[in-house]
Formats: sequence, C-alpha cells, structure tokens
Amino acid sequence: MNLSLKKLSLGLVFCAAWLFAGDFLIVGKTDKESGIYAKGEKITFSIQATEDGKPVSGMKLRYKLTYDGVRSNDGETLLNGQPFTIDAQLDYAGWVYVSCWLKDAEGKNIDIKRGSSNGVGALVAPEELPCAAKEPADFDAFWKAQRALLDKVPVKATREEVPSLNDAFVTYDVKVDCAGIRPVSGYLSIPKGAAPKSCAVVVSYHGAGVRSSYKPYRYGAISFDVNAHGILNGQPGEYYNNLNKGELHDYRTRNSNNRETIYFRDMYLRVMRALDYVKTLPEWDGKRLIVTGGSQGGAQSIVAAALDHDVTMCVAGVPAVSDHTGSIAKPPHKPGWPTFYFARDGMLTPEQEAIAKTVEYYDNVHFAKRIKCDTYISTGFNDTTCAPVGVWLVYHNLPKECQKGLTMTPNGNHGTSPNIAGNTAMADVLSKK
Repeated sequence: MNLSLKKLSLGLVFCAAWLFAGDFLIVGKTDKESGIYAKGEKITFSIQATEDGKPVSGMKLRYKLTYDGVRSNDGETLLNGQPFTIDAQLDYAGWVYVSCWLKDAEGKNIDIKRGSSNGVGALVAPEELPCAAKEPADFDAFWKAQRALLDKVPVKATREEVPSLNDAFVTYDVKVDCAGIRPVSGYLSIPKGAAPKSCAVVVSYHGAGVRSSYKPYRYGAISFDVNAHGILNGQPGEYYNNLNKGELHDYRTRNSNNRETIYFRDMYLRVMRALDYVKTLPEWDGKRLIVTGGSQGGAQSIVAAALDHDVTMCVAGVPAVSDHTGSIAKPPHKPGWPTFYFARDGMLTPEQEAIAKTVEYYDNVHFAKRIKCDTYISTGFNDTTCAPVGVWLVYHNLPKECQKGLTMTPNGNHGTSPNIAGNTAMADVLSKK
C-alpha cells in the first residue's frame, strides 16, 4: 500500500504534548498538525505551561533545540502566561526537536511525571532522509545459515501450569529448546476449552532490560509473551537485578564486532523458535499469526516478520536496532538504539569499522525489505532513544506490496508514542474468526 504524506493521516496523532509534574502541565505543539515540513519551511514550536489549568507566569522555562540528535542550542525564558514560541528551519531532509523543563523561583527543576513527553519535534522532507546503510551481499545467506542451525534442534518444549490473571484462560510457564546458549522462555495463555484450530496467535517480544515475561491474555486468542533473554520467569526482583548488573549488563553491545557471537544473534534465534513453537499448538487456526512489541521488542517483531513468512501481521512500536549508520550519513544524524558506534566527523576507527560491518546484518532497515505481511510501525518526533529518522527509514523500506501504516506522534517520546494504526488493525483481526 503506497501512502503519500497526505494519506499518512491514518496513523498520525494530532495532539499536544502533555507533561505532568504534579499540578503542572507543559503543552507543546507544532504549527502544522502533522509535524512534517518541506525543506526551507519555517517550523514554529509553541510551548504553553499551566498550573491547575491556569497559565504559568514568573517561572523559567529551560529548553534545548536539537538538530538531528547531534547538535543543539540551549536557552531559557521567563514565562509570562502566554505561549512561548521557538522557530527552526532546515534546508535539508532531517529532524529537529525541542525539549523543555520548568524551573521554580529558586532555579530548581520541577519533576515531570515519569512516562510523559517533555517536548515536540518535526521531520523535514522525510522521504529524502539520508541512509548510509549498505546491505551485505550475503545477508540472506547468513540468515539462511542461522535458520539451518536452528532446524537442527527439535522443537521440544516443557510447560508448567501457573496461576492465570484471568479465569477464562489457562496459563503456562514455557521453555522451548533453541540453538544458542539459552532456550525460549515465556508465559503462554490459551482460552479454556479452546477447540482445535480455533484461535489466532499473538507473540509479544520484550523491550530492552532484564525482566520476567508477563502473563498475557487476549480473548479468542493464544498469547505467548517471550522474555528477551531466555531467563527464568516469575523470580524475585533480586534475580533480575543481579543479571542486569552482572551477566547481562553489557548485552546490548556485546561482541558487536562478530556477526556469529553478537548478542542479538541468539536473541533472534529465540525469536524464530518462539514462532516454531506456537505453530505446533493444536488450538492455532493456522491462519492468524501476529507479532508485536515495542522498542527492542519492536525490533524483534520486525525480524520475526522478515524471517518467518507465516507471520500475518507485525505491530512494531518505536522499533530499536534500526539505522546503525546514522553517524556516517550525510548529513549525520543520531543512530537508533543501542548505538553500536558513533563516528566523530564521519570517520570510523578500525574498531568501529569491524562493528559497522557486523551490525549491517542486524539492521531493521534491511530486515524490513523482506517483510510480506501487514506491518504497522510507530514513532515519536521527540524520541531520543529510537530516533524517528531511523524508524522512518525502516517504514520506507517496507515493500510496496505490504499493507502498512505509520503512526507519527509529533510530541511523543520513547514511552508516549502509541501505535494506533497497528493496535486498531490487530483488534480488527482478532475480532474475526
């Protein structure tokens, strides 16, 4: 499905940035609802601060105007009860955003509610955004070899029934044998009394961090929530904290100079094996297989859809592991998480060159080209973790034959950018039999 910028309104979120700090709000917006501008067009960001719904006067607003995530200008203004405006302009395809903080009379920052956005951004000429990624000639051969390695391990699972969060479902703690150092590990829920071939399957993947799987359930569907590391589920917090500080503390960039031992290889083997397993369940209808996740989980969802064409829908929120070459693009921009390398002045050190070569096999810009199913992605223009430039490039590389949608939230950050188009499409599919 080809979408022009005008038609992208299906996925746009036209709303102000609501930032809560006790009784304080900051409302940020762009003068164009979409947050998308042409090269050379003036961009006006409007910021309004309120307390208990009333405009704030006498407080200071500190702000940072940042271009492409790599250069910025700081400023501060005394609020007078009126919206404060900041203008910007780009003569090239790129990204610009403003972040804001309130200060009290003593100059101390006022805490903003966790999970809220703290600014608003814009994309300029997104269809011309620069991409320096170079797909390895043996990209498909490499992943075919990983699939063959996985196929040598039988799909053997153990599952133990555990208390469910909903009496209408049976929930299991599942372990599935996998190639690599750890098994697939997750919680599986199945509607009680589900007949053979009666249910859709939704496999959800986790974002960054070290945690247990969650106990999922969706009416009329089998749900399998897969933790990112193949670790035990349902353990005390100390277990996950120790792993996060110890064995898994550097997993994001571990062995990133070697395509065979980089941490994400085993993670992606588990992504595929989780799909192998759910396809053996007798209750699966054999037709509807949905993958979903946010951030690192969004990346895994894209990989799942690219490497297993039995997947029928991919819902990937603010996908990470995208656009690793941002710092060597012209002009440069912030790469997506986990930022395997950042080139200064566009020049790579010998160590960075080895990393850059490896991570091309793990870039969603390349995986996206291999997806055949309906795919829905989201981004926020104030997301400094998974920059919207990289997310757009992933979306832009989806084949034209795909039914696809992009939810863009001009004021959304990494935690406040909903995948409206994807959630709507998934709900529609799950409502049907």
